[in-house]
Order: sequence, then C-alpha cells, then structure tokens
Amino acid sequence: MASAINFKIQQTDSNLIRRGVLQFIKKNKSIQTPGCMSYTLRGSIPHLVADNLKALPIELVQISLEQFLEKNSPSSFQYPHGLHKYLHLENYLLFCDIRDPLKISPVSFNTDKYLSVESHGGVRQVTPDLWAEALSHYRPDAASAMADNITDMEARTKRIKRSVDRSLKWLDENLVKSKELDIPIFAHVMGHTDVNERVRSATATAERDVQGFIINLLGLNKDELSKQIRASTDNLPQDKPRIAYGLSSPEGILEGISNGIDLFDGSYAYKATEKGRAITFKFGEALSSKDNISTESNQPKTLNLWDPQMAQVFEPLDSTCKCDACARPHTKAYIHHLLNAHEMLGPILLMSHNIYQLEQFMASIRKSIENSRFDQDKDIFMKFYSHIKEGDGMKNHEDEEDTESLGVHLKKKRTLLF
Repeated sequence: MASAINFKIQQTDSNLIRRGVLQFIKKNKSIQTPGCMSYTLRGSIPHLVADNLKALPIELVQISLEQFLEKNSPSSFQYPHGLHKYLHLENYLLFCDIRDPLKISPVSFNTDKYLSVESHGGVRQVTPDLWAEALSHYRPDAASAMADNITDMEARTKRIKRSVDRSLKWLDENLVKSKELDIPIFAHVMGHTDVNERVRSATATAERDVQGFIINLLGLNKDELSKQIRASTDNLPQDKPRIAYGLSSPEGILEGISNGIDLFDGSYAYKATEKGRAITFKFGEALSSKDNISTESNQPKTLNLWDPQMAQVFEPLDSTCKCDACARPHTKAYIHHLLNAHEMLGPILLMSHNIYQLEQFMASIRKSIENSRFDQDKDIFMKFYSHIKEGDGMKNHEDEEDTESLGVHLKKKRTLLF
C-alpha cells in the first residue's frame, strides 16, 4: 500500500535542524516544516468559528479524541460523513490524537487492555477496538497510535519499561487496523525520564511501518530537554516527520528545532489569549531589523491587554501585522475595553492575532534555516527577550467602574431580565 503522506527534507544543518515539507498526497496539500498544528478544544479552535478561520494561516488542525468520549456511545460516531464535515473543517487537514497535548493530566491507571482518558463525562477506557471504531467514523488525515503516557515525574524504571512495552503492543494492534482504513499513523516514542528507555522505544518504534513519530516531553525538566529529545531523535529515521508535545512556548519550539523536531502543538496561541496577552515577539530578519536590538534585553514577548495603561493607547497591537485585529485596525485601547466589558469579541480578536503571529514566527524560522542563520538568530532571540513565564493578565484585576451606576463595579452589577 502506498503511503498517504510523504516527508521531504529540503535543507539540514548537521542533520539536526531540518527544513522540510510534509505532503498529504490524497488531499494534494503540503505543510511546511518546522510548523505548528492548530490547537482545538472539542474540535473547535477556541473562540473562533469557521468564518474566522478563513483569514488565518491554518492548515493542519489537531483533534483530541478524549474530548469526544463523554458517552459510552458518542454522538459523533453516529454522524455518517466523517469528522471534517461534522466539525465544519472540510478544507483543513485533521490530525487525531487520543490525549490533549496541552496537558496530560493524571487519570485512572492503564492496563494492557485499555488506556484511561479524561472526558467531559468522566474517565473512559479506550481499547484498541474503540480506537479503531473512532478512526473508522472520523476518517482523519492522520492519527496517533495509543500510548501509555506517564504523568508521574518520579516514576520508577519498572513503570517506564512497562509503558514502553505496552505502547509497542498497542502500536502493533493499531497498525493492523490503520492499514485496513488506509490512515497514516504516527507512533509515540516513549521512555519518559529514562534516557535508555527512550533509546529502546525509539529503536523499536522505528522498526514499525509508521509514517511519523510523536515525542512527549510534557513536564520534563528544562535542563534535561535537549538530552531527552536527542535520546529519541538520534534513533529515528531521517526521512519521517517528528512531532513534539510539551514544547509549545517560543523557547521550547526553538529548542525542539535545534534537536530535530519538525512539528509542534500550537497551544501557545491559546494560552496567551486566555491570559489576555497579545504575541509581539519576532524572529530572524524581523527581529534583527529592530533599532534597539543591540542595546536592549529582557524585553517582554507578549503585551498584557488587561493592563489599565492600555486604555489610552490608540494604536494597533502590531503595526506590521496583517491579521484582522491589526489590519482594520482595532486599537489596544479598544481590545482592553472589550476584555473589561467581557465581550466575546475581545478573545476573538486576540486569538486571531496570536494564531497569525505564531505562524509568522514559524515562517521566520523556516526562512532563517534556509539562510543558514538559525543558530545566530536563536541566540539573538534568547538575548533580546525575557524568558520568565508570562503571568495571567487578569490576575488581581477588577473591572473598571461604570459611572452610570455610581461606582458599582460592572461585574457586581448584573440584572436578570424576565
């Protein structure tokens, strides 16, 4: 059976930093790498509807199966036309994984027969048969195999070995069904915090007929990331794409690319939006052209739109940005007002801007690799920006006063009309 996807590396640097193209042959569509998949909640890109997506650089959408298993017989299984049409995402490529890549929270234990996941209806048990049934109904463009991910950062070697063995067993079962359905499979490379087990998992997984690999780094010590990534990627074939979970921040993305990762989850745009922050960081030529690049450091990567000072700033989020929020333009003061008024347009504009800017960041990285400047541009980025975790802009915030209600805070003045 001919592969439904094809990965071509166009340029490399020491076989680690990779510039490539992931082709989905059936759909006649290509994804430029390094790149980000678009993050979703229950099949929807947060805060946005289908009409909003048309103006955004969205191509590959990530779907989490556990968010659809709220019932023993999910209603989405009854829809006969597949997940693309069910979610009104007919023009996009869908990648289906079981767990949410933003966070893999602890749930009930796994066994050799099933994988426990957390759904809106409680804990569900995903068996290889249920996994195959979901794929037969949903028909995604690519999917991940089942994997026994570990959430305990102090797990012992015995538990990690069991995770590797169990995931390989499930992978073999999943591959039989995926070939019947003709759906490309990405396999999880396990090993958790044990370098030797990462090597064993990567070596054994690479021997299987899979179309790509997923490397889970959620929760791992930042100082150990490079070593853990290399333990996996050094034992994988060069001609197949690698996805990483747990590297969604700008710094994480750059670290992943330095160690041979091709695709990332795009949850950073969502996390920034939820904090009321707009992405403003640049990379490569866009950053080097700044006037203060040689004199400034520890600059913020995002703009806090909850900040009261924004109420008097009548300029776009980014004068160089061509997203809908900036092109109109909607001013910082206006978006600040929308957030204070709890208007849904505020998160819509922020999410649109952040998705657009995250893709611009990835495009700048691809151009930097093409120009053989990635390492230099990465150093400039790391020196120019602050790398302290951005706080929630709404923390300790109180809504601005409504003068018509004699100083009563808006959030305390709610009237129900009957």
